[in-house]
Amino acid sequence: MAVVDWWPSQEGRIADGLTLNCIAEGVIVEGSAVKFGTSTSGQITVAAAAALGDGWGIAIRATAAAGDPVPVLAYGLYKMTRSDTGASTQGKYVVNSTTIYYAVPSAVTSATLPLYVIGGGSSYILGMIMQTDVTTADEAVIFIGKTGP
Repeated sequence: MAVVDWWPSQEGRIADGLTLNCIAEGVIVEGSAVKFGTSTSGQITVAAAAALGDGWGIAIRATAAAGDPVPVLAYGLYKMTRSDTGASTQGKYVVNSTTIYYAVPSAVTSATLPLYVIGGGSSYILGMIMQTDVTTADEAVIFIGKTGP
């Protein structure tokens, strides 16, 4: 069964819920998952997420250099491309993959959920998939910010 795309002409951000104004620590491409930065006291700094599961939001505008402002979608709907294989079920948690434009349905269970949500800040649930039967390289709507049941 093919996925019905309710927003066929729209890419990226579909609906805002909460956008945070952050400061980039380096170049961040629009649509990238972002992780917490480390540089400036008193500011929310972000960097492009590189490792599986270290992203907590999505950059909704490209930045040119370190120190530039970048709005980050922390809560809302965003269309992403799936990078892994296997069954995709509506309501399944997703984490960012190491490829910046992709979402990865996670093998999070009730037993491992605390490790993702309160695991010392090393791994985050990026959101929840809103569609079923999404295959590799298909776009899907992700509810960014869903971090617990």
